[in-house]
Amino acid sequence: MKKIIANVVSVVAMSLVLFQVSAAEIPQAVTAQLQNLVPSKVPSMVRETPVPGLYEARFDTSILYISADGRYLIDGSMLDMVQRKNLTEVSVEAARAEVLNGLDESEMVVYAPEQTKRTLTIFTDIDCPYCVRLHEERQALLDAGVKLRYLLYPRAGINSPSYDKSVNVWCSKDRAQAMTDAKSGVELESSSCETPIVSHIKLASAFGLKGTPHIVIDDGEVIGGYMPAKNLLQKLGL
Repeated sequence: MKKIIANVVSVVAMSLVLFQVSAAEIPQAVTAQLQNLVPSKVPSMVRETPVPGLYEARFDTSILYISADGRYLIDGSMLDMVQRKNLTEVSVEAARAEVLNGLDESEMVVYAPEQTKRTLTIFTDIDCPYCVRLHEERQALLDAGVKLRYLLYPRAGINSPSYDKSVNVWCSKDRAQAMTDAKSGVELESSSCETPIVSHIKLASAFGLKGTPHIVIDDGEVIGGYMPAKNLLQKLGL
């Protein structure tokens, strides 16, 4: 299954159309330098920043800045000192949200409330204690209208016991129940089928995953690690 990667590519391709349409407004030196910088990829978006003569180039969820003459390249955060806002993080969050909107829920383990008000996409490891702790609090989130979409990320890597557990979850007839059982310590029946787990692992790098649980809010903001359900609900405004 490669739909998730395909969807990410399609999102980038869709943004690329926007880039091509507005290419006439972008200095040629910027376009040329970006092509030299990353020959194998076209930026999904290029736009002028609030700083005159400085352009923002987005590569999936990575942001670079380049001067209009193509001479200067900045790899770092741009801060608005008046508004006290990290403009780079705002752009990264928008990029993440764009990717999230293109994901196929049929390739996730989903827990849906009766009425969805907000959505959390969570990279999870079956054997991660804090992932288990978050999962144990799922009902409070569901009751408040939060949809939980799990992506499988066995931290020990492919062919590890954690990976095998993820496969067993995915190949179960009832994945949601199997996920709950596995996180409760139940040993699932060994199974084999086609899974999107490798795609999940590859996607994790685009979201800057460093540990699990890795929670991505529907607006693109990332919470790196466990957060109690009551705090999550407060953050989501629920």
